[in-house]
Amino acid sequence: MEPIYVFAVLAMILLVGIVAQTIGKITRIPSIVFLLAAGILLGPEGVGCIDPSLYGDGLRLIVTFAVVIIVFDGGINIDHQHLHAVSKTVLMLVSVGVAVTMTGSAVAAHELIGLDWGFAFLFGALVAATGPTVIVPLMKTIRVNNRIRSILEIEGVLNDAVSIILAAMIFEWITIPQSNIEYGIPMFLFRIAIGATVGVVGGSLCIFALSQTRVVTRQLTHFITLAHILLTYTIAEIISNETGIFAVATAAVCVGMSDTPYKEEIQEFKSDLSTILLSVIFILLAAMLKFDNIRDIGVNGVFVIAAIIFVVRPIAVFASTTHSQLRLRERTFIAAIGPRGVVPASMATYFAIELAHVDATAGDTIMGLVFLCIIATVILTGLLARPIANALKVIPMEILIIGGGGVGCTLAHRLAKRGENVVVIDTEIDNCRRIEDKVGVPAVCGDAESITTLTKAGIKDAKYLVATTDQDGVNLLVCQIAKNKFGFGEDRLIARVNDPKNLPTFRDLGIRSMNPITSAAAILDHLIGHPSLFSMYELGEHGEIVEILVENPEMIGKSIKELDLPANALVVLVRRGDARLIPCGDLVIESGDHVTIMGKMAAVRKTARMFR
Repeated sequence: MEPIYVFAVLAMILLVGIVAQTIGKITRIPSIVFLLAAGILLGPEGVGCIDPSLYGDGLRLIVTFAVVIIVFDGGINIDHQHLHAVSKTVLMLVSVGVAVTMTGSAVAAHELIGLDWGFAFLFGALVAATGPTVIVPLMKTIRVNNRIRSILEIEGVLNDAVSIILAAMIFEWITIPQSNIEYGIPMFLFRIAIGATVGVVGGSLCIFALSQTRVVTRQLTHFITLAHILLTYTIAEIISNETGIFAVATAAVCVGMSDTPYKEEIQEFKSDLSTILLSVIFILLAAMLKFDNIRDIGVNGVFVIAAIIFVVRPIAVFASTTHSQLRLRERTFIAAIGPRGVVPASMATYFAIELAHVDATAGDTIMGLVFLCIIATVILTGLLARPIANALKVIPMEILIIGGGGVGCTLAHRLAKRGENVVVIDTEIDNCRRIEDKVGVPAVCGDAESITTLTKAGIKDAKYLVATTDQDGVNLLVCQIAKNKFGFGEDRLIARVNDPKNLPTFRDLGIRSMNPITSAAAILDHLIGHPSLFSMYELGEHGEIVEILVENPEMIGKSIKELDLPANALVVLVRRGDARLIPCGDLVIESGDHVTIMGKMAAVRKTARMFR
């Protein structure tokens, strides 16, 4: 193969990758959908500009390197503030969930396609992986709540590795006659142990090397990290085949959980590198698709994929999350998100080549089924993930709280409990640790008056900024920065004003504000005359007050007295444009109204769902 061809193809792939990333950003559809389509279009089954077969064994090397980097990128960027909270759920998903997925997929392939049980379980092991190559960019695009995002990302990183080991064990069982299940189970556990051990050692050595700041400069961190990733993978593979990916995933989690110097630079470098590699391998692997393999499977292949998406995945998720704290809509969303990625494609290609000497037909069938599964799950997930997330109400508000003291901490707890994505900024490391440990939300230690700190905390994605410090000057300045530098409008800024004399200043600048002294006095005043109502709401765990946009067409056109609201909830205000209406029984709800609901927490939330 001429080198000029290699460079020409690489340049074309990078150009297509840029176009796909741009289109994905504009349409808010994951770019992987467009990369997949481009690979098929440019491959031998399309216009024929790209022929992966010309790369020979080099293609496997490219794919392996890319998968290693992408898995490390997924592991190091896992939201570790939520790792402890979701660890039990993730453990169930990568054990019970993988077992159910593999078994269910094998049964579907055996019954509908007629694959022998050994080949059927090989296919089941391959499609058990919901890899980070699709999940991570998808979560960046949709921005669901932190708990769901953490579960899906960690599941993707870990079950990729588990799937590889399972598939390798089943492949040995098929191709080596003396292999048996008694040998396979201990060997599987042995390989898991090898991958975990090598990963922990490799991650620890990487952390130690990066901590030597007198020797290691900022420029060297990228090379040191890359060297440790490849070394960890290599050593694990030398000890036992197909354990390298699990070792890399373990090492990535170790590095991500540490306070390694320059960790942000490492994360940014690996993210950029993985984006490039993602474009390369998805286009190359999509170009390997052979329509003949899919045509030979027939319509029953579509039924197999439909069974995996609509039956097997939901059963696996609900069986794994039975005793979790996830809400029904969160479990439903996780069940709907199961795209397959690069690992099943690359492994299926490898096994198809190896099975040519054993059963070429079975190898081609498995490869066709796997690619059909990837195409269906990636396209469906890419197109429907956002509508499903919106329908299930799992896309929360992004709220940035300035100040992690008593007020900020309590507010963060309430908002997080309500399902919102919250980040807190505080200058005191002790406050940050308390918020992360007790509240379970991310905290950034730094000066909120710094644009760098605000950017690090995610102000560009925040819907609201709430300044809660005990210093009016800080609260005012942060709100001004958010307004002037990041385009926050008056409706997105809220501030605590400690000195009542400063309230006019905040309000003149268009900052919604409250003063604890006057607010407390007002509540105490009302407690004297109306103790039952205000003691119920008294900023505790039993009362709630929310404002909600009326979206449910069944509520529009009805008067307040016709709505049949829960007994412990009350509509106390209706905002219609610039007008504030005090609701009476005859007030008719109109489209676009914002209603304020007050009452007991459970009743208020039930009422809010009725208006949505």
